[in-house]
Amino acid sequence: MVRVRGLRVIREFDPWSSLLCTCPHKFTLNPYTGCGHSCVYCYARSYIRNFDNPRPKAMLVVNVLRDLSRLPKTALISLSESSDPYTPPERDLMLTRRVLKLIVNAEFRVLIVTKSDLVTRDADILECSKSAVAITITTLNDSIAKLIEPNAPSPSLRLRAVQELSSKGIPVTVRIDPIIPGVNDDDEELKKLIKEVANAGAVQVTSSTYKARTDSLRKLIKLFPKAAQLLKKLYLTEGERRSGYIYLPSYVRFKYLVSVKKISESHGLAFATCREGFKFLNTPGIYCDGSTYAF
Repeated sequence: MVRVRGLRVIREFDPWSSLLCTCPHKFTLNPYTGCGHSCVYCYARSYIRNFDNPRPKAMLVVNVLRDLSRLPKTALISLSESSDPYTPPERDLMLTRRVLKLIVNAEFRVLIVTKSDLVTRDADILECSKSAVAITITTLNDSIAKLIEPNAPSPSLRLRAVQELSSKGIPVTVRIDPIIPGVNDDDEELKKLIKEVANAGAVQVTSSTYKARTDSLRKLIKLFPKAAQLLKKLYLTEGERRSGYIYLPSYVRFKYLVSVKKISESHGLAFATCREGFKFLNTPGIYCDGSTYAF
């Protein structure tokens, strides 16, 4: 693998050198620093200052053009891995749309990772490119979604986005991520969610469990007092510490993911896990990030 040096805003994706990551080699571009969706479970808040105040990257377009000229033509570019490319300011600023045009015009493969229905605005670009979209839908329950993802579009809007993009021939995977014990882990609710996802035209479900950090776990315990004892037991007492995170015990993670896999496959969907250590659960030939379909 040849390393590309001297990049300014497009970076080679390196998930903290995690041995659990099963993503293919790719590059990542965050048009914004920070995100306005304010998701309680978000890991990026721990290493990006003033994270909840999204602001555009300086000289973004100029730097993107420069970086694109340095990349191999086979490169896959993901928007984004830390900050949602369709964070609320994008509705007016349209920076993601501008750089998306540049990437597509240069004939690179592109993967969109978002939890916003605003991505449908750019379907005219995506449907003429080597692209795929991954949309996060953690629950269909509006009350729960409003607590854990307070400023993100509603689950129904995201589900509608899956349907609209799929109807235009744009491959869409859905991330049921993270699964949080006592919050969005109800089996019947997961069955309903996956059924709706399949009916909307998605091709794959990727799922993972909540990886706790002290700050986000504290917030979740406060927001969901009925789940407090369960969360404390599974994370603080029985949890497994890995790379600065607290994972659920292996047996709990495995149970959740096998269940989601079975439900997904019963609806004809491919399945993958993300940073869980259970790669053998993945549908053969499928990447967890959804980039399999970006051709």
